[in-house]
Amino acid sequence: MHHLSKVVGVTAITVALTTLSGCQTLKNSKLFGGKDEVVATKAEKSEQGYYQAASDNIKKGNLAKAISQLNDLRTFYPVGDYSEQALLDLMYAQYQHGDYLDAIASADRFIQSYPSNPQVDYAYYVRGISNMQAASGGVMKYTKLNPAHRDMGYSRIAFNNFQQLINRFPNSAYAPDAALRMRYIYNQLSESEMDVARWYIKRKAYVAAANRAKWVFQYYPQSEAIPESIATIAYSYDKLGMTDTANQYKQLLRINYPGLIDARGNVKLDNTRTGSNWLNKATLGVLGQSSKNAAVQGLAQQSGQYSGNTKPQVIQTSIQQAAAMRLPSPATTANDETPTRPRETTIGLGLPPDNTSQVK
Repeated sequence: MHHLSKVVGVTAITVALTTLSGCQTLKNSKLFGGKDEVVATKAEKSEQGYYQAASDNIKKGNLAKAISQLNDLRTFYPVGDYSEQALLDLMYAQYQHGDYLDAIASADRFIQSYPSNPQVDYAYYVRGISNMQAASGGVMKYTKLNPAHRDMGYSRIAFNNFQQLINRFPNSAYAPDAALRMRYIYNQLSESEMDVARWYIKRKAYVAAANRAKWVFQYYPQSEAIPESIATIAYSYDKLGMTDTANQYKQLLRINYPGLIDARGNVKLDNTRTGSNWLNKATLGVLGQSSKNAAVQGLAQQSGQYSGNTKPQVIQTSIQQAAAMRLPSPATTANDETPTRPRETTIGLGLPPDNTSQVK
């Protein structure tokens, strides 16, 4: 009898679910102990109706509602006239709502599904800025911690996203801002490494400090951290009593950064923190919503290093320089225990020959 009651109970639930599934909406929460949530099982609007409603909600700032409507449009009209544009609007709304991982997923989906769409460059751009925002997401955004001192995994991904954008679409309206963001991330990464070198200096671990600074010089030759890296190397070798080697790096300072060394040959490390200041003052563009009829609609005027009035040749040079930037492989890490061997590079000042041995 007890077994029969269980069967009857399961049958009743099955019948209830079957009956509800034929309705326009399904309230599934009370049955399973959650909140009331209405889930659409068939289209409540025309394709145009969904799109117009979502567009209105985006304009009003009702982003959660717009996201739901755009998802419904994509569900019920997957190959409709508005399907592609809806996905562009969806990634925009998700980004503005702070759903960065969802925005990345939507951008990836657009790039894979519509590679020949004339606005695919927008998806590359959104993917990059979403990864960039994800790098400072979570509880970290409520701290005063310098962005360069946080985990840089998402930043590396964002850098690669932007590099793909400017390599594939160098004439894109989003390329100038992408180039600026690449330079910003590049400087963040070099600043992060120099922060480690500073930590070693404070603890008088001069061999480790010199090696970390050399690594920055070799792998981030276009970064704002170059003056500090040379100064750190010179200072560290001075402290180690390796006068000849220290003097080689001091000569680089005298030629290129005379403000970082005094008349007596003392390195002024306190004057080297320009990279950190640059990071704090850097201004980047603001995402604008994609338009069905134009490559850019509402892309905000940039402030600081880039603006709509910047000469075209200057913008193009910035894009070309960014395209030439390279990050060290994640598998490549600084060895703070043994002297680093400088790699060959055609950019930057070039390090003096290093014939030094490990100092114990």
